[in-house]
Amino acid sequence: SRSRSASVMPVDTKEEPEDEDSEREDDKLYCVCKTRYDEDRVMIACDRCDEWYHTQCVNMPDLEVDLVDQFICPVCIQSNPHLQLQTTYKRRCFFGLKHTDPSSSNACHKPSRGAFSKYCSDECGIKYMQMRISQWERSGGKRDKLWESVKNAEKREGVVICADVTMEIDRKLLPAHESAQKRKVDREIACLNTRLENVVREREMMKREMDMVLWREKLVKLASERAERVDECGWDQRLCFGEEEWDDFGAEVLESYEGKAKEEASDDVMQVDDVTTSHGEWWCTGKKKCERHAGWQKLRVAEVAFDKETKETILSTLTTREREIRKGIEDIIYPPSTNTSQTPSKPSLTGPPLNGTSKPRINGEAVEKGKKK
Repeated sequence: SRSRSASVMPVDTKEEPEDEDSEREDDKLYCVCKTRYDEDRVMIACDRCDEWYHTQCVNMPDLEVDLVDQFICPVCIQSNPHLQLQTTYKRRCFFGLKHTDPSSSNACHKPSRGAFSKYCSDECGIKYMQMRISQWERSGGKRDKLWESVKNAEKREGVVICADVTMEIDRKLLPAHESAQKRKVDREIACLNTRLENVVREREMMKREMDMVLWREKLVKLASERAERVDECGWDQRLCFGEEEWDDFGAEVLESYEGKAKEEASDDVMQVDDVTTSHGEWWCTGKKKCERHAGWQKLRVAEVAFDKETKETILSTLTTREREIRKGIEDIIYPPSTNTSQTPSKPSLTGPPLNGTSKPRINGEAVEKGKKK
């Protein structure tokens, strides 16, 4: 899931007159350093406990905030050693990694486009290739001759395979040209099969991630409905569950909502890593407009919608790619015949009578005889 590191800073969005409540809000202490909010310092929220921390206090460079996938604060890591929690990061733009000084502010620190590209944008891809060409020129290459050597290049589709050196090929069975043609076909099929396996594996992984997004979407809906029903904040910490926790307790989390009253839900328990936890402990019981979790419904709904749309697009692309690869393999194994593609000829009107009937008249003849009459 996306980290809330890109969210707004912890500023109260409600417009209230300056009174004692607002003064107390200004005095609220954040982070492990226990200081008040400073708009000049970058902060990030823990995806588990929802507390805000200064990036400097958690040993995170400000430039890496955009690369955070899910941030877990030191307090949650120390308090839950059995869960083996850790902060996860997105893959960084390849152009930034290959910069002469990757840690400088001049390098790109944005995440790549995932399965679509190792760059964050087409612009970074172009800049990286320009850098490569400049390096090639400095090593003795000539830019004006570069185009001549690559203008006929085709998209690379080759794969590296491990050949059995003990395999013997009887070249006497087939003529030289037929043997070469057969080897070419075998290489093409092996290449397509490898691509097909990778696409199928990637699609299955994406389907699993999509199932988790759908689970989170349903959980957000149930938590929002419960918050309206009990007139409380209703923030559910289980919305931050990772893949392992979703595997173990995903169905049980939904069951804690469905078909249970509020009094029953507070008595339910669940086992998380041999630790008994009451379902009621997962929900925030603060007032409906909780200052700590203000606007969590809209934030989570938008987050789930973005993840769902992104993964649906990727799944559609992978499904289309799989279909194209299978069609390519089928065309190689069973090449279409040119003879069978000819359209059948129309029956001749001058041939013998069909089924014993006389030759049909064409419209032109009928019209001429009608005029003669």
